Amino acid sequence: MSRFEEIKDDVRLLTREVLQAGTEARDLLLKKDTAKSRGLYNRVAYITTQVASVQKETLDLVFTKTSGPKDSLFLQAISSIASRLERVSELLLNLDGQAGYLLEVDFLKSYNLEEFFQEIFSGLRLISPAIEKREVSLAVRLGQIEEKLDALYADRFARLIAEFGTGPHPKNLVTTLMIIHYLERVGDMLLEIGEKIIYFILGENIKLEQFKALGAGLKATGQSLELERLDFRSIWGGRSGCRIGVVGTADGEKPVLFKHGPAFKLTMERSNLDLWASLKPGLTPQVKAFIPPRGSQEAALILEFIPSRTLQAFFLESTPVTAFRGLKLALETMIGLWRTTMSDRPAKAEFSRQAESRLSEAATLYPQLMNNFGAIGSLPIQPVETLLTEVRELEEQLAAPFTVRIHGDFNLSNLLYNPASAHLHVIDLYRSRESDYVQDISVLLVSIIRLPVFGVNRRGLLTKAALEAAFLAGRFAREMDDPTYEARLAFGLARSFVTSTRFVMKEKLASFFVARARYLWDKLLAHGQNGRDWADFKFSLEILNIPAEGSLSGRPA
Repeated sequence: MSRFEEIKDDVRLLTREVLQAGTEARDLLLKKDTAKSRGLYNRVAYITTQVASVQKETLDLVFTKTSGPKDSLFLQAISSIASRLERVSELLLNLDGQAGYLLEVDFLKSYNLEEFFQEIFSGLRLISPAIEKREVSLAVRLGQIEEKLDALYADRFARLIAEFGTGPHPKNLVTTLMIIHYLERVGDMLLEIGEKIIYFILGENIKLEQFKALGAGLKATGQSLELERLDFRSIWGGRSGCRIGVVGTADGEKPVLFKHGPAFKLTMERSNLDLWASLKPGLTPQVKAFIPPRGSQEAALILEFIPSRTLQAFFLESTPVTAFRGLKLALETMIGLWRTTMSDRPAKAEFSRQAESRLSEAATLYPQLMNNFGAIGSLPIQPVETLLTEVRELEEQLAAPFTVRIHGDFNLSNLLYNPASAHLHVIDLYRSRESDYVQDISVLLVSIIRLPVFGVNRRGLLTKAALEAAFLAGRFAREMDDPTYEARLAFGLARSFVTSTRFVMKEKLASFFVARARYLWDKLLAHGQNGRDWADFKFSLEILNIPAEGSLSGRPA
C-alpha cells in the first residue's frame, strides 16, 4: 500500500473517531448518559494526537519532493481537512461542558436536537467517499448540510429569543443557546472540508457559495454541468473583492469568465456592460448570465471569455512596440466614446474628496508620509489631510464644461489587447458613470508610471508612454476648447498619486508619489488663493518622469 493510500485510511479512521465522538456527545446530552463524559474527553484527546500524526505525515511527503503538483494539492487539503475534523471534535466536547449548566435534565427534549446530530452524522459520512472517489458533487452536499444546520439554528434561535421574556429558567435558555451555537459551528467546519475537497480535485481554492453560483450560471447559459470535468483557473487578481476565473466545461464548448463578488458591484457592472454594449458593440465582454444574491450579499456574472492579455502585461514584459500600439488604441477608443456620449452638462469629479475617502488606507501603510509636518527651510510641510481640506475648497470652483461616460477605473490592468487582431476590450466597469473625462486620464497616467519597473531604460519607456498618453489627451482637450483641463488634471493626478501608494510596496517610490501630490497641491493652492484664472494654470509634465531605482527623491522643478 502506498503512503498516499495510508493517508486516506488515516482520514477514514479519523472521521470514524469523530463520528463516534458525535454519538457520545448526543447520548450525553439527549439520553443523559453521563458515563459517556470521560469517554468523550479521551476520544477527543486521541483525535488530537491522530490529527498531529496525519499532518506530520503529509508535511514529510511534501518535503521529500516525491510527489507532483496534484499530489501536493492533495496533501495540503488532507492536512486542512484533518485540522477541521479536530475542530469538530472540540466543538462536540464543548457540549459536555454545557450539559452541566442545565437545571432540568429534560429541558432539551422539546428542541429536537436530534435533527442537528443526524445532519452532522450525514456530513461526516460523506467525507471519505468524496476524497476517495474525487467527487465534487459529494463535496457540494457538505455545503448543503451546512445550510440545513444554519436553518435549524435559526429556527431554534428565534424560539429561544421569544422565550427569554417568559421562560422560568433563563439559565436553561442560555445554555441551550450555547449548545445550538456549537452544533451550528460544526456545520461551518463541514462546509470548509467540502471546499478543501474541491480544492484538490479542481486545483483551485473556491468557496462552495462561489461554486454553486458557478453551477447556476453555467446552467443558465446552457453549458455543461459535468462537475468532475470542470476546469477552473483563477485570473486577473485585483482589489475589487471579486473572484474571477476562466471556466472550461465539456469538449467543444467555449470557456467562459466567472466573476463572483459583492452584489452591489456586480449588479452595477452588469448594467454598465449592457450600456457599453449598446454604445460600442464588441468593446466589452458579452454578459452570458447574471446570478443574483440568494440569502447573501454575493452575486455572480458569467461573461464571454476574451483570449487577450492586459496592457499592463505588455508593459511589464518590456514589449514596447506592442504596448505603445495598445495604449494608443485604448486612448483613441475612449476619446471616440467620450465624443459619442458628450452632453453640455458641466461635470465635477471631486478628486480631493476621492483622495480623502481613501486616505486611511494609504495612511495605514505609510503613516509617516501622510502625517509628516514641519518645514524644509522656509517651506512649510503640512499633513496630507490638512492639505486636502484646503484644496477641496478650491476644487469646488472647477468643473468640466461637458459630461461624458467614463470607465471609472481606466488603468492598464482593465484594458485587454490582442496584437494579432489589433482589438481592444475593456473590463471591470462597475465604476463607470457620467463624469469628467479627466478622471479616466489621470488614473491611466498614474497606472503607467506606478508599474514596478526600476531599470533606467525601462523606466524611460514608461515615462515616454505616459507622456504620449498625456499628449493625446491634451490634444482632445484643446479640440473641445476645455480651458481648465490642466488644472483639473493636476487635481486628478494628485489624487491618483496619493491613492496609488496603497499598491506600492517600496517606500522610496511611495515617498516620491506623495511628494508629487504635495507639489501639485502646493501649486494649485498658490494659484487659487491668489485669485488667478484657472484657465492660466500650468504645470510641467515632467511630473510623470519617475527616476530609476536609487534616484527616487525630490520634488520636480
